[in-house]
Amino acid sequence: MTKRACSIILSAFLLFSLTSCITVDYRMGSDLIPSNQVLSINRVEFEAPMFTAVADSMNMSAPAYLAFGSVVSPLFGKTSTSALVQFAPYSYQTQYGDNPIVSDMFVNIPIGGFTVFSENDRYIPQNVYVYRLVKDLDKLDIYHESFSEEYIDPIPVSKPGIIFLGRDTLRIDFEETFAYELLQADSIERDSTGAFINRFKGLYITTDPLGAAETGGRINYLNINEANIYLNYKSGDGDSLLTYYFNIYGTYYNISSHQSSHLATTAPSEHLYYEGLAGVKPCLDAPALTARIKAWAQAQTPPVNPGHIMISRADLVMPVSKPSNQDYSMADRAPGYLYPSRLVSSDTLTFYSPLKEIYYDNSGGNMNRTHWEYTFEITSYLQELLKKSTVTTRDNLWIMPTYSVSGNSSDTWYVDNYTYRNTLLNGNMSDRPPFVRITYAVLLQ
Repeated sequence: MTKRACSIILSAFLLFSLTSCITVDYRMGSDLIPSNQVLSINRVEFEAPMFTAVADSMNMSAPAYLAFGSVVSPLFGKTSTSALVQFAPYSYQTQYGDNPIVSDMFVNIPIGGFTVFSENDRYIPQNVYVYRLVKDLDKLDIYHESFSEEYIDPIPVSKPGIIFLGRDTLRIDFEETFAYELLQADSIERDSTGAFINRFKGLYITTDPLGAAETGGRINYLNINEANIYLNYKSGDGDSLLTYYFNIYGTYYNISSHQSSHLATTAPSEHLYYEGLAGVKPCLDAPALTARIKAWAQAQTPPVNPGHIMISRADLVMPVSKPSNQDYSMADRAPGYLYPSRLVSSDTLTFYSPLKEIYYDNSGGNMNRTHWEYTFEITSYLQELLKKSTVTTRDNLWIMPTYSVSGNSSDTWYVDNYTYRNTLLNGNMSDRPPFVRITYAVLLQ
């Protein structure tokens, strides 16, 4: 299944929808339970032990969009992102003709969206460069800083003077020397995607980063699913055309660099810092939260065995500062949908995965602009923690951006590894700190 998000203009000013202001009482009906029954329904709240950390293991592969650009903010510093992608011919030919002469080679890539933090940056000019990869893309790690300049030929294969002005399509014209190299593909390379990619390893798309003294900028999202590379050439007395596609069935991913690591802290005070891509993220300290719940359980009369707590509903509530003087800029910079995720590992890959609660109805994710808070359901997750004999940092929750992909029978949720946003949430020492709210019953001990 191909991962695709809805093609929308992702202006940082238009991401939120209003959510319901109705407060749900999860204890509804508890007063109807006779007092001599075994179970009673109760509710308790704990301050959520939060910290801020850099998402070092951010899996940047197979994004819904390839991203390139650069933005600078006074608080988070500079973030730059670039794109890596393989390509291959649509159809294979036994030969390209005698003495082919290149007419032109170009691609038009639709823009699926962008990030700007000021409307003044919507159409700023950006110099665009495309380089040829000289090392196998499949051999690279797919994390945000897994790439260096040693993987590219330092001479661009794009023609000089390509300037992108933030319109709906990016046109890239390629150097004729690169087109002639493609026409030199031998019979095996013309007949096999693998052999072709083994020789022509892929492309690196980037732009000039902003200077440290600048602010603003723009990050663009390329819709490579709807783009083809065209190589027009003459052979003999006729005109010929070769068409190449961006290999979304192979390896492609974004890379990013950040300057926000100074915001990572184990003891946040007034604020928690959120930044997209592999920037700093708020995290829930699972061992600390479990210890608080167990200490509370032991302090009850009589003491409660944590393993006998049956959770009906658990929410992680993360308030944000209420805007003053009608200034909504910080809230508008937040992503459209957040959800707690865990860092998990397979045989070959480490990645962040949203909690399964994200598939439940009313599981949260959007900011409630009536109460100015996010509310995430974590019921199954917290019940699992209370059953575990040992809780470690691998059980921590990372507050991640997410998006869904519609399938034949259901939606699938992924951590967003292409969109850049940043914002502030309330910290542990703020007037409205984050907290965990639990509706529960205690089983007969």
